[in-house]
Amino acid sequence: MKRILVAEDDPETAAALKLNLEDRLAVATNVVTNGALVLDQLTATPPDLLILDVSLPGLNGVDVFDLIRGSARFGKVPVLFVTATPDRAREAFAHCGISDVMAKPFDGDALARRVSDLLELATAAA
Repeated sequence: MKRILVAEDDPETAAALKLNLEDRLAVATNVVTNGALVLDQLTATPPDLLILDVSLPGLNGVDVFDLIRGSARFGKVPVLFVTATPDRAREAFAHCGISDVMAKPFDGDALARRVSDLLELATAAA
């Protein structure tokens, strides 16, 4: 079973992400509410995919992304950003190598397809 780590500080959005993914895909989902906790969770149980909110307390999603991309151990973990301003995020993050961005609120089917695609690409690349 694939593992997904969701970093989302809004409890309702976090619950919706978890429920949608676990209902539609064969995945186990862990949720953290603070960017700094992502690093602890990555070390404890490395996920197959990381879903990051852009605006997180502690470390924001972009800071977390920068830290893990610089890591030999976690640099290949696929990342999907979830944000209320996806177009602005794509433009702002293009120089960082961030391309997988999804809008809030999200469509459950579209989310499941995107996550499934990212997991398949990661498996093929491994």
